Amino acid sequence: MGLALDEPDEKDKVVRINEIQVAIDPDIEPYTDNLTLDFNQDTNGLVLLGNESNCC
Repeated sequence: MGLALDEPDEKDKVVRINEIQVAIDPDIEPYTDNLTLDFNQDTNGLVLLGNESNCC
């Protein structure tokens, strides 16, 4: 699973979370429950946290 700063594909589910438009690929949507987007200062990048039990 990864992150991208792209325009949504036509098959993506588009939702608004905290006033931010987010596109989610339907193939990975079941794995996105209880995830948190965070900023990692060590790597200076965005990371997804949580939901380890459903990880691929």
